[in-house]
Amino acid sequence: MYDIIIIGGNLSGAIAAINAVNQGVKVAIIERHKKPLTPAHCGEAISHVTANILKIDERKCPKNEIRKIRINITNSKEYTINLSKDKIYVIDRNYLENDLLKEAEEKNVDLFLGRRMIKFNPPNEIIMDNKRKIEGKIIIDASGISCIIGKQIGINTKLKPEDIGVCIQHRIQSKSNPNIMNMWWGEPYAPSGYAWLFPINKELSNIGIGIIGGQKLDIKNLLQKYTNLMTNKKYKIINTFRACEPMYKPLENIVINNVMFVGDSARLVDPASGAGIHNAVFSGTLAGLTAAGYIKGENKSLDIYQKLMQNKMKRIKKTYINKSKLTSTKKYNKTFNRLFSTINILNKIIPNFYQNQITKLLEKDIKKIEILKKKIIKNFLDLPNYLYKKYN
Repeated sequence: MYDIIIIGGNLSGAIAAINAVNQGVKVAIIERHKKPLTPAHCGEAISHVTANILKIDERKCPKNEIRKIRINITNSKEYTINLSKDKIYVIDRNYLENDLLKEAEEKNVDLFLGRRMIKFNPPNEIIMDNKRKIEGKIIIDASGISCIIGKQIGINTKLKPEDIGVCIQHRIQSKSNPNIMNMWWGEPYAPSGYAWLFPINKELSNIGIGIIGGQKLDIKNLLQKYTNLMTNKKYKIINTFRACEPMYKPLENIVINNVMFVGDSARLVDPASGAGIHNAVFSGTLAGLTAAGYIKGENKSLDIYQKLMQNKMKRIKKTYINKSKLTSTKKYNKTFNRLFSTINILNKIIPNFYQNQITKLLEKDIKKIEILKKKIIKNFLDLPNYLYKKYN
């Protein structure tokens, strides 16, 4: 029997496996693809805090540093945010996921690649599509938006169209400034959503559109128009992907008995921006450490993971509630215009104010990871409230 079985070998699954196996427990990953998706179904932009968790530099993962963000609101307002502290990188996610899986395998995580989980018989048995059965004391669902373990234990995982982010992205060959990230919020290219151009280098960029589902729009045509605008019609498409992600509030319980949920399966995507990499990496890291600590008897309960994630889940839920009030394109545009206008004014009055706030928020995640890694707290749930607040 495995100590931990992880369903999904993406960022959250692989990072959970590595953090768990580093604690000396027996881990398996079941991943339906034989290798990470090419092209990566992602804009591939991360903060420097997330990069540190992933040890990007140690892995020698290709990255491009962004120094400026140019934001356009429906062609009526344009804001520029200069980045001096909270760095953003555009990374090679394929390289990163391959490296994570390689590290997991080298550390004796059993990889079942190209295999699907077809049935979960609680509490321990997993049946794969080749009829092989394996058992795990703890199951981590890192299966993404499909949340396949959740479905099989009776969680309502269905999402309304308006609670799904619909995305399309090209990787293009075209000359661009490698230091500037461009984002366009709202009409005419991304009604109730935004478009982006993330430069990989001087010659390559990721350019895409993400909008709220349920709209009767030709998203491919919108992307073509946006690409024409940003490149003056001088580009070559290298590859394209289409994808969906949850733009919903988190699952009420991300720990149910011996099952844990991470990343998109736990609905840990920001409902306003669709940003999910940091939360996938953070939740996967915490879940792997918590599960391993529980197996070794260092943690009394898997609920440590739920409690450490609680504040982040509350923020995502609040964002979802606010997003749900934007019932028209006009309200959507007005809200984001006001938001970026406020950020722009604050940055002029107090340089780096917004960046500092974001960085502080993300660095709290680093502290939570260190709590578990250093085993500072063995019985976290028994802490007095004033100490719990200090660490959370």
